[in-house]
Amino acid sequence: MRKIILIIILVLITTNVLTFILMRNGGRDKQYPESGEIDIKKPVATINGEEIYYNDWMYYLETNYGEEGLKEMINHQVVSELADQNDLAVNPEVIDLEVAFLATLAGQLPEDRVETIEQGWRETIEHNLLTDMLFTRDVDVSEGEIQTYYDTYQSQYHFSHRVELSHIVVDDQATADRVYQELEDGADFQALAYEYTIDEDSRAAGGYLGFYTRDSNFLPVDYFDQTNDMEQHSYSEPFLGDQGYVILYLHRELPEIELDYDQLKDYIRVKIAIEELGETPSVRTFWDELDIDWIY
Repeated sequence: MRKIILIIILVLITTNVLTFILMRNGGRDKQYPESGEIDIKKPVATINGEEIYYNDWMYYLETNYGEEGLKEMINHQVVSELADQNDLAVNPEVIDLEVAFLATLAGQLPEDRVETIEQGWRETIEHNLLTDMLFTRDVDVSEGEIQTYYDTYQSQYHFSHRVELSHIVVDDQATADRVYQELEDGADFQALAYEYTIDEDSRAAGGYLGFYTRDSNFLPVDYFDQTNDMEQHSYSEPFLGDQGYVILYLHRELPEIELDYDQLKDYIRVKIAIEELGETPSVRTFWDELDIDWIY
């Protein structure tokens, strides 16, 4: 029962982190004008003749978000500084593992933003783990506790090789050839899935199926085999599948990750220590260790 509760908690925490990350990264690639490009004497917006000026905008942002935004920036810098002072670092392979799991939870991402989004995840994961390492630096956890935890939950730290797929399924070879030619001519795979696929379960998602392992019971075996000779972000030639003639799209391929005890030891120690603390302190408690002066 304890294991089930811990797994549920882990999923909920991961989902909350993912939601925060996606919201944070939703506007990461937008191009915002620099203040030097804005004529502060002219309105930044006009609504039915009512004008909003730059100073009004800045006052609103500072009043409503200024303190929290600045505090978040300070917290990140405080954690970074103290981590350096205490010689703390996160194993990059642990971050790889967390990012891989987040990728499967996030589902389909815009192909041109995958790298940017995942970099945001990495930064957030590293910050959160360093923060927990600082919180628990004085908590004693025995080698036996760490080994027992690892033996009990070892399977949670194994990420199986996965492929992210979409498909278009049609009734006959002639239709499949026509769809394939449209793809060759530059048509959008998702749009063609809306138009042609006979798989009603995936039509609404533009043919999107999600992430699968080779052993998945929900994916035809020949699909996984088809990806062996495919590049990421590419589509296959038509082939005969269980439902009809199929054109497969390989979005991404995530490699297997399996970490051993030595790679996970520090990570597990922190997880156990956090549980022992019960209530996680605020980063603000670290401010006294550094010389911090701010306007609030």
